[in-house]
Amino acid sequence: MRTLSRGALAVVLSITGLAAPMAASAALSRAQLEDLEHHLWQVRTDYHMYAVMDGNDTYRVALNEAAQQAAEALDELRAAGESDAERALVADLADQWQRMAADQALPAPGDAEGEAASGDPRRLDDLPAEMAAGIDDFEGAADGDYDDVHGLISELQQLTSSYVAIIADNNDGDDEGQQDRGAFEQAVPAFSDRLKRVQAAHRGDGNLNRTLEQAALKWGFIRSSMLKFGDDAVPFLVYRYTSQMTSSLQQAVELATSEVAKPTIGPPE
Repeated sequence: MRTLSRGALAVVLSITGLAAPMAASAALSRAQLEDLEHHLWQVRTDYHMYAVMDGNDTYRVALNEAAQQAAEALDELRAAGESDAERALVADLADQWQRMAADQALPAPGDAEGEAASGDPRRLDDLPAEMAAGIDDFEGAADGDYDDVHGLISELQQLTSSYVAIIADNNDGDDEGQQDRGAFEQAVPAFSDRLKRVQAAHRGDGNLNRTLEQAALKWGFIRSSMLKFGDDAVPFLVYRYTSQMTSSLQQAVELATSEVAKPTIGPPE
């Protein structure tokens, strides 16, 4: 696997000084937790894509952007936490994040061929997954109307990160990729089933329904590609299509949420 370079945390450390707690007006929502989880899987995805694509600078930039988005989502959780359980969750997530950042495992801007990073850069693989597991285990989050879509986005990004990680490990001759492959191959049809359930739940939701239909078409196009790991592997194609699906679904949820939040204007008096 391509070694990432020293100094990367000039970017990440500047965004991991988590903001001081603010007066919270609401408890943690499942949507907020899923948003952070999605960005964590994106960090893991971009870390492996940087290696699979031979240190292409596009993925170095994407990796730093994903890290920034994850740090911002973590700040939002810290501001929203109210109960002891919520604060404990956020404190644990923040501690894991700082350990990942302190490892200096991200590539430095403009220094892709620079000195090897200190510590173990595999923390960009391991810690996002550990943080996501902690989020999944938390049961006290407030529910929302579009939690199923937020969860779908997180699962899609998890699938993408797993796919790229398996390819990266295979390229290294690592047995871990083969070990993970069986579980991944079962997760692909499970995602198809979940996508169908989310579609059924939002049949009457206008733009969101149309966006889910478009996502289903894209998923149908790349589903078989998700099961190619050898010379016929297509990580770039999977990465591009899942990024498009994620972006369109996020925009549709934001629009649907803003429409729900609009005040009802009554008849003139």
